[in-house]
Amino acid sequence: MNTARFDLRFAAMLLALLGALYFSGPGTRPSVPEIGVEEARALMDAGAVVIDVRERAASGSAHLPGALLIPLEVLSAHLGSLEAAKAKTIVVYCGNGSYRGPEAVQLLTNAGFTKVVNLAPGFGGWRDAGLPVKGA
Repeated sequence: MNTARFDLRFAAMLLALLGALYFSGPGTRPSVPEIGVEEARALMDAGAVVIDVRERAASGSAHLPGALLIPLEVLSAHLGSLEAAKAKTIVVYCGNGSYRGPEAVQLLTNAGFTKVVNLAPGFGGWRDAGLPVKGA
């Protein structure tokens, strides 16, 4: 193999890796398991724990039926009260599935919860699909 070609490939791979590390820093969306509304509905019907991580003003006005209302900002303080749910599937959602939900999934996963998924379209996608909400 040509040494110059190998060096060029190595440099390109190194730049790609450094770019990935740079762009995955604070403020970016973590990569977490995601599901759609129909899969979320099936998991809920099967007994999944549902956690709404939106701010209280949003979750208090309308939320998925049976959801625990635990804003992302205080989720880590509630890990002890969620200990019994560690063996269950947990569906987390935020407004549109793009920031708070993935952050909450990552936080729960790092705390040892193994079956945590983000509702990808969030509360908005659930509501837009015509599925039931409470308090609306």
